[in-house]
Amino acid sequence: MGSGRRMTATGFWLRHSFVIRHSPFHRPGTVPAFNGGRMKKLLVSLVVLVAVATAAFVVYKKTIGAHVAAALLVPGETLLFVAVPNVPRTALRWPKTGLAQMLAEPEMEKFLEKSRSQPGLMQSLDEKLAQLVRLAPREVFVAVTSIDGPTPKWIAGCAFLGRKKEAVTLLAEPRGALRAAWSAGKSDLATHGTTEVETFTYGDAVVAEAFQGNWYLVSNDVALLHQTLDAAALPNGAADALGTREVFKKATAPLPADGDTLVFAQLGTLTDRVKSLLVASGQAVDPKQLAELQRMQAVAWGTKLEGAQVRDTIYLLAPGGAAEVALPRNALAFSAAETFLYYGMALPAKIEMPESTGLLGGYLPMLAPMEKALAEKGLKWADLSVAFGPELGVVADWGAEEPAPSALLAVDVRDAAKARAFVDVFTASAPGTPSWGRSEKDGATLFQSPTGAGLLPVSPSLALTGKFLVLGFSPVSVGAALTRLKSGQAGIAQTPAYQGAVKTVGAPTSGFGYLDMKTLIERSYATLRPMLALSLATAGEGEAAFDAGKLPTTETISRHFTPSVYSQRVTAEGTLVESSGTLTFNQVLLAAIGGGVAAAMPLIESTLSAGLKLDDDLLSPPPAKPTPAHP
Repeated sequence: MGSGRRMTATGFWLRHSFVIRHSPFHRPGTVPAFNGGRMKKLLVSLVVLVAVATAAFVVYKKTIGAHVAAALLVPGETLLFVAVPNVPRTALRWPKTGLAQMLAEPEMEKFLEKSRSQPGLMQSLDEKLAQLVRLAPREVFVAVTSIDGPTPKWIAGCAFLGRKKEAVTLLAEPRGALRAAWSAGKSDLATHGTTEVETFTYGDAVVAEAFQGNWYLVSNDVALLHQTLDAAALPNGAADALGTREVFKKATAPLPADGDTLVFAQLGTLTDRVKSLLVASGQAVDPKQLAELQRMQAVAWGTKLEGAQVRDTIYLLAPGGAAEVALPRNALAFSAAETFLYYGMALPAKIEMPESTGLLGGYLPMLAPMEKALAEKGLKWADLSVAFGPELGVVADWGAEEPAPSALLAVDVRDAAKARAFVDVFTASAPGTPSWGRSEKDGATLFQSPTGAGLLPVSPSLALTGKFLVLGFSPVSVGAALTRLKSGQAGIAQTPAYQGAVKTVGAPTSGFGYLDMKTLIERSYATLRPMLALSLATAGEGEAAFDAGKLPTTETISRHFTPSVYSQRVTAEGTLVESSGTLTFNQVLLAAIGGGVAAAMPLIESTLSAGLKLDDDLLSPPPAKPTPAHP
């Protein structure tokens, strides 16, 4: 019985063992019988698997594991360093981002189908991508090491896991283009130690390139290339490389250690250059401003892909400053459920301003009577920082039924009496212009400007309370803001989206922003989609590359976007800026600037083609008004 029970237990294990059930010797419904031949085959298979795994581990250690980072190759005095430190890791992270998921939507694929099916460009891109996959880049970088001389000295490199011949194949096209552009240039081969260095010289310009281990390096300075080759041959890089410098370590310490991109710049050399230029030009240098400039040692910018989110971290290393208190974000009191944008910034406790508007008053004549009116009240322009602060906030709403967004600006009041005096001066009627209306409501003084003329009449409205000065572009928006303030609910701060976004960044001291990208896209894309489709349908290149009738729906795009949040914090050691979201605040700003420039290009090109002429009188200050002593 004992033997039978042992056999039954063995049969049960055989029937439920993952290895046995999925082995090629197992037939469903039977209990495999062990025999010597099959056991030997199984043991041989296991030995082979272990050997392959061991070999793979050894190869890994010799490639990725033994890699010398680019920051340990470039000189310590490098001024600008840009790197993608781990290309395979970034390639694995990218498909998880919200942007990648949006591009992978079936509707988006149909919209891009025409451009992808075109021969020529897309075929060339596919070939280049296939070559890159075979090359398997490990790390890429570019560095500017000096700005002395007629041209900056730079070096760039790419570490790869693939074969050298794949790199040579990829380099064939740019090498050919360089030789075609500099047809009178000369190619030479030389050696540096055991490394072959190829140079192409045209006049004073030179391009030198070489392979060192798994690194391909190229530079416009042969000595710099030799120095970097020597560093690449060492197991730990150069002893005095950029990555060993304290300024580099301190500036990059607040950045994510496993980021996907890195930008680093040393500011000391640039500061000295600016100082020299100012002295050489004979311009007076403010000692306070110069001291503030010299505190700035370096700036580092890192970007990391975190699941569906993207994170930007920027750190300005400027020791010797003063830490700031937490930003209260008071203007959140004017937000509502339909608020899609909030931005708050700290105002300085003291603003250095001239006693008189001087030259500026010549271009803005209304400043002179304002300055006189302020003087009658015992105020100067510098008293603005005494009357208002410590915070300035912007709140923008866009209701689902509204054709356009509405915005208002709110400034904290430090001194109610001085604030009222400034507002009285600003809203006083100028000769020949209608006066502002004035009324009182719920403890607030309302100031209403005359209605403007034109297709888009704007009627700025002000509201002054004991704590805030509120500026809106209509009486309705200002009235709604005061109602929200009275409720004390701070609508947007109660939403899960806002509360979740705030947790992704540190506590701000000098700046904070929140942008609901989903709402912004839902409102703007729905409005612009018909115009975009028409533009693509009527544009020759756009019609050839995209199918205007297959533009993705608003929901297809907007559902992939989460709020973008921004935080700026000042400490005694420097300034830290953090931003995260499907798109970060920095990326949204760059996209807005790029879109604005693109939209303005036709006008710019038209102006330049017609000949841009500047009136010399516009560049000179207006003549001073005669006085009795100097008629």
